[in-house]
Amino acid sequence: MEARRVSEISTSQIRKMFEVVEKAKKSGKDVISLTIGEPDFHTHPEILKRAYEAMKNGYTHYTSNFGIEELREQIAEMHGVEMERVMITAGASEALLNTSLAFIERGSDVLIPIPNFLSYFTYTKLCEARVLGLDTTSTDFVLNPDHLNEQMSKEVSAIFINYPNNPTGAVMDQKTLEAVAEIARDNGAVLISDEVYSSIHYDKKPGTLAGEEGVVTINAFSKSLAMTGWRIGYIIAEESLLDSILKIHQVNGVCAPAFAQKAVADVMAEGIARDITEGMVREFRKRRDYVYKSLREILEVVKPEGAFYIFPKVPMDSIEFTERLLAETGVAITPGIAFGSENHVRISYAASMENLEKAMGRIRLFVEDLG
Repeated sequence: MEARRVSEISTSQIRKMFEVVEKAKKSGKDVISLTIGEPDFHTHPEILKRAYEAMKNGYTHYTSNFGIEELREQIAEMHGVEMERVMITAGASEALLNTSLAFIERGSDVLIPIPNFLSYFTYTKLCEARVLGLDTTSTDFVLNPDHLNEQMSKEVSAIFINYPNNPTGAVMDQKTLEAVAEIARDNGAVLISDEVYSSIHYDKKPGTLAGEEGVVTINAFSKSLAMTGWRIGYIIAEESLLDSILKIHQVNGVCAPAFAQKAVADVMAEGIARDITEGMVREFRKRRDYVYKSLREILEVVKPEGAFYIFPKVPMDSIEFTERLLAETGVAITPGIAFGSENHVRISYAASMENLEKAMGRIRLFVEDLG
């Protein structure tokens, strides 16, 4: 019989949309999917080459729970922290789940700015804690420290933040991030800072909490190097926090694939990783500018400053909007309810310009027909 903590969790709305899209494609419908949560680029050949070389050289076994030193050293240097504060994980999702299990107390409150990445709500429920949502729609999807302070109490065991944000593309600056971290520390809560999109930004550079006291910073190479299937994430935190996370990690993820760790370490050391990311960001910027310009003429929308998503407000329930849009135009997007917002939708511009141009034209006609 299913455990109660699992029975209270619903299947991901994103997964549901994926199934709907696949069914529509099989029926012969011309579908443009803008639901994807990963870069539409393949992993760079230089990474493939180094992974193959690593496999030939024996990187096919377990590594330390903390990961290989070559990669930890590169990450530590990139973030300006000591290597001892870095732990490699099997993707950011494992890092987030391990951190949740380590610090979210059963029956406590977990503060989540809304809208936000849907998995945070699931982690909270798995830990049998209560979601305390904090609406950010009135502040362009950026968490206001004053609003956070008003909601804080000793009942809050953890706070999730995610900047650059999925699903909105919002970015938080260094000063504001540090103010949020201070509030968390003052109230004895662990701040979980998901910075997976930190390398994908445009006109405004995001801040980072890597190395801050009382903060668990989580990142990965899934988005920045188009390696979603390789499962290479990492945690940066003070050693006392890592000790608690290790208790979960050693029986959950154990370690990330050795050859993948080595490949990333090598391309980082040679400067190739930076070039790969910058190339993708240049293309994402063009797409961001085009999609934002197209949508702002027909919908209320905040310009995204990071990631590869845009989160416009729509004139009806988000599920109804997305279902009708797909049925009537063949454009698939994600309902905002998946992220805690009933009247917004997430559009990913991790798609070709050709498909984006087609999709924006169809969305325009659909919205105009709504009157």
